[in-house]
Amino acid sequence: MQHFVAVAEEKHFGNAARRLNMSQPPLSQSIQRLEAELGVTLLERSRRKVELTRAGKIFLEEARRTLRQADLARAMTQRAGQPIPDVRVSFIGPALYHVLPSLIVKFRSAVPDVHVRLFEHPSSRQVEGLQHGEFDVGFVTAATDRTDEFDSFIVERSRIVAAVPANGPFAEHTSVALNELAQQPFITPPQRYSIYSKDMLEMFKAVGVMPQVTQEATQTNTAISLVAAGLGCSLVPATAAVAHVRNVKYLPIIDDTVRTVAELAMIWLPKHVSERGKSFIELVRAQVDESQPPQDLDTLL
Repeated sequence: MQHFVAVAEEKHFGNAARRLNMSQPPLSQSIQRLEAELGVTLLERSRRKVELTRAGKIFLEEARRTLRQADLARAMTQRAGQPIPDVRVSFIGPALYHVLPSLIVKFRSAVPDVHVRLFEHPSSRQVEGLQHGEFDVGFVTAATDRTDEFDSFIVERSRIVAAVPANGPFAEHTSVALNELAQQPFITPPQRYSIYSKDMLEMFKAVGVMPQVTQEATQTNTAISLVAAGLGCSLVPATAAVAHVRNVKYLPIIDDTVRTVAELAMIWLPKHVSERGKSFIELVRAQVDESQPPQDLDTLL
């Protein structure tokens, strides 16, 4: 199945063989044996490329599902055999500014014999990891797509603000408009990885301008560091202000025609959550219920 998926995705036996770190003849023989066993043709071969047959398209979908399940079985079995029980928590950078540290402290106090393992990843990578059983829960941008199959709830709301160099053009400003930001070098997350980047650009479109994107940064902390170096401005959750990064100033956005609220959500797949993970979810849910509605951190500015 691994061999077939590689060939189907590469649409080329040579490229698939390099991806699998094997020579091409054994790979071709492997696919031939698979087709003989199934009694159907999965691939239409030509000198230039490989195309899936109708049966091949169906088998590709099922093979991917089977391989994901095998990875999940391996991950969950390995975790069950660990001598020290753990909860695996993935997160985006903004979760560390306020909400996540306090949750970890409370969980360790309530369940001291369970180790909390932290993994920082973009929201899209967390979705994949949760599907494969790598993490118990993830803290992601609430607008993240591909999360329909997950359970979730909002744990924090924060205004979106402008992060600007403190010694730059906005040094004397107490607020800023998006059309002013659009005239400066701008830093965004890569669009192919982040729905937040798309939302950010939509904010500018709503007021009839587009920023001069000169730099991309996957993580919020990286974007803020670039702002501190004077390389541009960015939009970040107001919670970032608690980090007190030198030469970074945070300004409220005065445009009232755009949505300027960032929401942080905790997501999980019930069927993949360990018993310790369930305890963590219960603690977070209780914490959020105590502070309903989820805390809006406008007072940071």
